[in-house]
Amino acid sequence: MSVIVVCVGGPPGAPLGQYLLSSDPDAFQGRGWAEWTGDLTKARQFPDHGAALDYWRQVSKVRPTRPDGRPNRPLCTFSVTVEPL
Repeated sequence: MSVIVVCVGGPPGAPLGQYLLSSDPDAFQGRGWAEWTGDLTKARQFPDHGAALDYWRQVSKVRPTRPDGRPNRPLCTFSVTVEPL
């Protein structure tokens, strides 16, 4: 069964309730970029929860660490849930 990633929280203006369409953790010099959609048919599909969470946790190759020394995972700016499609 395929699963999708849904935004449930994040910074002000976060796309709450929208589905992850695509992202690039290396965009904008490692600050990352994500595109969300309200159209369920366009949501990026993953084979299982593990694959979806691995994608959400991607570390930027351009800027692998944050100033505090922790891994730079731009998509983790958003709180998400993984739901069956």
